[in-house]
Amino acid sequence: MKDLTIWITYHDDKQIKEFGLEEDETFRLFKGNDLTVEGENINHLNRFYSELTTFYWVWKNQIRSKVIGFCHYQRLFTHIMDVEPGTCQVMQIANMGYTVEWYYRLAHNYNDIYDIIEIIDEKYGVGNRYSKYLLEETVFIPFCCFIMCYKDFEKLCDFLFPILFAFDQKNGLNMEPENYRRKAERDFRYDKVDYQQRAISFLAERIISAYLVNHMNLVCVQTYNHQVKA
Repeated sequence: MKDLTIWITYHDDKQIKEFGLEEDETFRLFKGNDLTVEGENINHLNRFYSELTTFYWVWKNQIRSKVIGFCHYQRLFTHIMDVEPGTCQVMQIANMGYTVEWYYRLAHNYNDIYDIIEIIDEKYGVGNRYSKYLLEETVFIPFCCFIMCYKDFEKLCDFLFPILFAFDQKNGLNMEPENYRRKAERDFRYDKVDYQQRAISFLAERIISAYLVNHMNLVCVQTYNHQVKA
């Protein structure tokens, strides 16, 4: 088993040259919308799930390395720190000055974040640490980019994907691309739909942040103290 693998998600072959993406002993490329990839995958939903398609493929097919990382074509790790079990390297720790829930409501369909909180409450009980984080915390870990031990990654996925798939079922999406697209069109009346159709990945960003803050020792090359993009 390799000591370290960092997966870079992309979705267009032009991005390899445009962003200077290269594979070596550490960095591997994963085309998130490749429908020919072997193994269990959700690549048909890449335009909605973004880099989560890579997470899912690595997790479900047990593509193991002792330490594993994920980033994407626009954001790459340029410095890799040593991580031990329970420790996670992230690209940014943002102290926003307002709650995770408030910022999500400002940028996206507010009903979605409340659906997620309801799902988490049903699973972990009202007043659980994750819902409390979403409703009250101002520290946010953006981008869905991280490096951690593989066993910690498995625990994260065991937490994350059941919540996302419960959201899918709650909204009658049934893992069908046309249903995700129609939801985005209905939510935003054709205003920035190509952006807003990625709601599931924006929600995952908050859920991952809730998990990391509650369970992991976070390390970062630089800590930022300003507003972050959705």
